[in-house]
Formats: sequence, C-alpha cells, structure tokens
Amino acid sequence: MSHKKHNEKENHNLKDEGEKAPETPKPSLEDELKQRIAALELELAEAKDKILRAHADFDNFRKRTFKEMKDLRTMVKADTMVPILNVFDHFNMALDAAEKKPDFKVLHDGMKMIFAEFEKAMNELDIKTLEVAEGQEFDPNVHEAVSKEYSEKHEEGKILRQWKRGYKIGDRLLRPAVVVVSSGPQLSPAPSEAEKTTEDKENIQED
Repeated sequence: MSHKKHNEKENHNLKDEGEKAPETPKPSLEDELKQRIAALELELAEAKDKILRAHADFDNFRKRTFKEMKDLRTMVKADTMVPILNVFDHFNMALDAAEKKPDFKVLHDGMKMIFAEFEKAMNELDIKTLEVAEGQEFDPNVHEAVSKEYSEKHEEGKILRQWKRGYKIGDRLLRPAVVVVSSGPQLSPAPSEAEKTTEDKENIQED
C-alpha cells in the first residue's frame, strides 16, 4: 500500500516537471514603436506647456517692468519739478511786482530772489557748479574751449576766462564749463631781409 502511494507521488512530480510555464508573448515591433511615439508625444506636450508658461511669465515680467520704469520716470520728473516750480512762482511774483511798480530796484530785487531760488533748487537736486578760475589748467574732461587768445600773463593751456558755467550732478558731468584758453604770448615776427639791411646800414653810419 505504501509502495503504491510512493509510485503515485513520483509520477505526480514527473508530471509537474514535464509541464512548462506559459511564456509571456513579446510585443511586436509595431507595438514598441506605438508606445515610443506615445511617450514622445507626451513629452512634447509637456515641453510645449512649459514653453507657453515661460512665455506668459516673461510677458508678464516685461509688462510689469515697463510699468515700474514708467512710474519711476514719473516720480523722478515730479521730484525734479518741485524745486523748479518754486522758482517759477518767484519769477511770477517778480513780474507782478515790476508791473505794479516799474522800478529798477524792484526788478533787481526780484532777479536776486529768483537767482537765490535757483541756487536752492540746484542744491536740492544735488547739482553743483564747476569751479573755474583764471589761470587754471585746462581740463578737457570738464572744460570746453570755445576759442584761444594770446596772453602775456598766462602760458599756453591756461584758462583766461569763463563764458558759460559748467555743472555736474554727483560725479556725473551735466555740462562742461565753456572757457577761453591761452595760447601763450604772441611771438614777435622775425625781421625781414630788408629790415636787416636797413638795420646794418644804420649801425655802420653810427660807427
């Protein structure tokens, strides 16, 4: 009885070994290509979406930057004009006073008041006048030579006088000072041959 059961068990094991597990069918080349195309289409759609988002972000940034720059320009103009408006007010006051009382002293006092307001406005805007003095060395970085003149007092390259004031704001030059520059003393012309001959004759006669 036990021998029979043993044989049945061996036969069952041989039957299991003889049976092979079913193999998974490999996808065809067409299926692989379809899967690859689908994956690429998905990647392309994601890339397009990223590009559109980046373009929209950049467009918003450009518009925001443009608005900020426009607002900044407006603020700068406003800050610049406030001191100038004070000068304009004083100018109107001076004109009104001159019309009511046409007197030179009134006009002179009004002009002095306007000049003081201009200086105040320039100080508020940090605009400084370039210091130019007679005999100062000409500097092409801050000076503009409008002409040259002979000078017995100053050597060549020295400033003789200023025609227009120069200004700077901070370290930036707004306008160079317009000046007249010395070309040095005028040289006496060399005597001509006729003058030399005349001078020689005079010397002989004196001897």
